[in-house]
Amino acid sequence: MTNRPRFNTEGSLTAGLAAVGLFAVLGGVFLTASFPVPVGFPDGAAITKSLGAALFDIAPGQLMGEGEAAVPGEGFLVAFLLVGVLLDAALDGAVMLAKREEAGENVSLGTGTDTPEDAVAADGGPSSSDGGEN
Repeated sequence: MTNRPRFNTEGSLTAGLAAVGLFAVLGGVFLTASFPVPVGFPDGAAITKSLGAALFDIAPGQLMGEGEAAVPGEGFLVAFLLVGVLLDAALDGAVMLAKREEAGENVSLGTGTDTPEDAVAADGGPSSSDGGEN
């Protein structure tokens, strides 16, 4: 027998209203925001070299070749680092959600000598205690 996740259907009206209000505010900000006209990079701009120079705190002129122009890379660097931090947080959250816990203790199958009667194999098949073949 497998244990399936149970949804919490007893929601809070306050939390629902707060979510709808936040959606309305963000929608209003998104619809009324104005952005400047995008400007492209000049010909011969070395974007990757400029980002590398900003990342390692090197003067961009030391990396640029003949006819290459440096691009201010600090804005890109901040976005690059923020995406890295967000991906790390997402990976940590995925690991945390993937851990199985039972009564506050971590549970792992196949590590102990005794197999509980309600254990389920990781592939969803029957465990060895249910008479299944492994």
